[in-house]
Amino acid sequence: MADKVADESAQKSGSVIEKLNLGERSWKFYAAASIPPIVAAGLAIWYYSSRGSGGSGGPGSESAKKDDKKKRQRKSKKSKKAAKAGDGENDAASEPADQPKAASVDAGDEDAPESMTEEQIAALDKDTKKRLAQSLKSRGNKFFQAKRYPKAIAMYTQALRFDEDPVFYSNRAACFAAENDTEKVIEDCTSALKHEPRYIKALMRRAQAYETTDRFRDALYDFTTVCIMEDFNNTVAATAAERVLKKLAEAEARERVEKRQPRLPSKSFISGYLNSFRSCGDLAVAEEGEQLSKADALYNEAFGLIEQQKYAEAVEAIDRAAAAVEDNSDETVQRAEDIYSLRGMFNFLRSNLDQAVGDFEKALSLNPGHVRTLLRKANLYTEKKDLDMVTQLLDQAEEAAPDNAEVYFQKGQVRFLKQEFVEAAENYERASKLDGDFVYPRIQLGVVQFKIGKMEQAMTTFNEAMKQFPERSDLYNYYGEVLAEQGGSESAINAFERAIELDGNNPLPYVNQAIATFQSTGNADKALTLIRDALQVDPECELAVAALSQIYLQLG
Repeated sequence: MADKVADESAQKSGSVIEKLNLGERSWKFYAAASIPPIVAAGLAIWYYSSRGSGGSGGPGSESAKKDDKKKRQRKSKKSKKAAKAGDGENDAASEPADQPKAASVDAGDEDAPESMTEEQIAALDKDTKKRLAQSLKSRGNKFFQAKRYPKAIAMYTQALRFDEDPVFYSNRAACFAAENDTEKVIEDCTSALKHEPRYIKALMRRAQAYETTDRFRDALYDFTTVCIMEDFNNTVAATAAERVLKKLAEAEARERVEKRQPRLPSKSFISGYLNSFRSCGDLAVAEEGEQLSKADALYNEAFGLIEQQKYAEAVEAIDRAAAAVEDNSDETVQRAEDIYSLRGMFNFLRSNLDQAVGDFEKALSLNPGHVRTLLRKANLYTEKKDLDMVTQLLDQAEEAAPDNAEVYFQKGQVRFLKQEFVEAAENYERASKLDGDFVYPRIQLGVVQFKIGKMEQAMTTFNEAMKQFPERSDLYNYYGEVLAEQGGSESAINAFERAIELDGNNPLPYVNQAIATFQSTGNADKALTLIRDALQVDPECELAVAALSQIYLQLG
């Protein structure tokens, strides 16, 4: 039964990572698209904070813990003597390192158990086998303390001939870890877990070996399983799971950039990104008695498709527009820099970073002060983590347009990323003063005030913004996130409900309401219904898929 529980836990934790596009453009989703880190929290952070709201009877429930304790007590009674050697982080290392070696460590007489043949061992009764196995294990422990790892390995190997105790496998794995033989660490921990599926130390040791060899997905399975089995009270496992999750996100993001075919992210993701700008640009307008160039007409077509959130079709139109600019040098194109800039934006969203840089360079060669391109290029270099280049580009944009609210908003976003919250607030305030109709600086100002502990100011900022923008769904959504972070679940749920009323086509309020509902009430049915509603609105919504997996994992 324990084997089944552990296996199911590992499978469910695995499904989270398989369903979740980890790390994919994560900075853009809250830096460029104005989505605070509250929404973009990783699996480990969200899951640890929500522990205790799952159903009973799972691996982390009281009954499971009691079963585990009883099983451990039974195990302890079987090997009281061996318990002195410990079953801790270094199972074999609990005896003092400076303890003199026993005279029998190098015993070589013919009666030594390690000299017995398989036939002789088979003839022994069970109790004798266990007694001799424990004797060999104790000798292995002394060798381990003396850092004579090959000798310790030999003793544990001999002990396993008499009794396949999972502790012996785990102790031998500790020796292999000291010898940096991670594959054998994994092999021995796996053998230990076949005998005792709920063996925490073997899971931890194997997870550490997986992490050492960059097998982050496997490491995350084991660390997450430990968290579940110990009811999220194992801080070492919790911290490790969070650390590995970040490594996995970075590794998978790099792999996507390097290997995968270009693909647009979800509709809600793109909409969030676009909302961080006042507009995508200006339409081309034909002079009286003249027709638009082919490139300008296609640019206008792409513009209309973006308004309809038909992003894949918009990409096709803007690609044709750029080709028309290059193929028809006879025609005068009004919006050539906007065409290249817009294509660069879509290449950026598809993680075609080199192509995006090329497009932005073309746009800036036509108009070096093209502010929208400078801002988009700054977003791209934030993706590359080149914050010096980002600052340089934003300074150029400020020089070209010192009264442009978008410039100061994007500067605030970079400050936010660097956790320079006071400076970020100054940028948001300036953006708001320059453009009173630009809602996102107000949202981020409220978030950053919350981050620096100015709760009253944050609430005032949001309340004033809601008076000015009573029909903005995204404003209520982010306000709900701040309330949820403060523990005001009921108020947060009301804010999310209002956001859904104002715009039922935005999946984020559904997801946020689902998480708040599940954390505050444990109502899994309601939460799952909300997440399915979000996926109906946007079947590719990354956060909805992540939240769905997390709730299933929490339910055990």
